[in-house]
Amino acid sequence: MLENKYFSQKEFECKCGKCALPAGMPSDRLVEVLCEIREHFNAPLIINSAYRCKEHNKKVGGAPNSRHTHGDAVDFIIKGVPTQKVHEFVLERYGDEPFGIAIKHNLNDAFRGFVHLDTRGVKARWVYK
Repeated sequence: MLENKYFSQKEFECKCGKCALPAGMPSDRLVEVLCEIREHFNAPLIINSAYRCKEHNKKVGGAPNSRHTHGDAVDFIIKGVPTQKVHEFVLERYGDEPFGIAIKHNLNDAFRGFVHLDTRGVKARWVYK
């Protein structure tokens, strides 16, 4: 994992606590982008979900071929920043890159929900229902 001052490898590991990250994950590019986002907002970037083994992914209702199961995806929030504002920045700054970028809104609380970011190698955009 790319050496950085914000994130530990543990934050990217499966929450099942039984499996290891795939080799080379998280990608240096993913960590680099997360550091840039964190620095832009000058606030903690909290990773809610990163790598998920197939079993844990199924347990949490993830898509069968979720990028989380490949180890190159994160769902995150920025502490104290509305999710929509974070999503807009990510789209503006990284919208031309071959990333998966999505948002999950929480209609009752603008500071909840999450932004999804993955380094899949092709451009994909969506909104979680």
